[in-house]
Amino acid sequence: MVLCERQDGSEVELVAKFSGACEEKEVNLAREVIAACLAGDLGLPVAEPMIVASSPQWISSIPDPAVRAKVAASCPVAFGSKLWTGQFSVWNSGTQITESMLQTAAAIFTFDAIIQNFDRRDENPNCLINGERMLIFDHEQAFMHGLVLFWTPPWTLGGLQNFEVPARHIFRPNLFGRAIDFPSIKTSWTNISDQRVTEYLAAVPPEWRGNQGPLDAALALIRDARDNIDGCLQEISRVLT
Repeated sequence: MVLCERQDGSEVELVAKFSGACEEKEVNLAREVIAACLAGDLGLPVAEPMIVASSPQWISSIPDPAVRAKVAASCPVAFGSKLWTGQFSVWNSGTQITESMLQTAAAIFTFDAIIQNFDRRDENPNCLINGERMLIFDHEQAFMHGLVLFWTPPWTLGGLQNFEVPARHIFRPNLFGRAIDFPSIKTSWTNISDQRVTEYLAAVPPEWRGNQGPLDAALALIRDARDNIDGCLQEISRVLT
């Protein structure tokens, strides 16, 4: 957690993620930006994303030698999420999805399924809960379908079979067999224009675009899923039935 200064001089507390802590370095940070932009447009409860510029002076002031070395070995531009305060706790297997939470949870499950985010598991939920309010975060491992041999798109039959694995997604047990308003989820996806998807890429700092291939693959997946959203929702309905 760091305290930063915005361009207008105001202060903001956030959680910063540096490339040195990521397996694919800046590519993972770029995926975070694209996923956060998409989640925001879909109306999902995601923390406000930010681009964080760090200075050599600040890096040298980090007291923990291991952390300082990790940050120093990273790109000076990091990904940040505005810190949410309040009585939030980590989602656990005993948490129940109430009727008022149902549609949001279903929309998050659809989001994760389409962007191929397998990192919202029981042992690593990446979800906070406060009563019936949820907050999702950490999407650096999404959009990695290009690394999967014989990958099957989520709009084809069997394309989401990995989400049928027990404990693969924290919401599936609570969504199983529930009455979900899929038409409203479809509308959220079809409202995303090609121009808007292009703007997702524009939000990625130039320092993170050294490997353009994974970013193009992420944007292509979003467009293709939008254009095949009926197939995506049919496959999701199958997984949840």
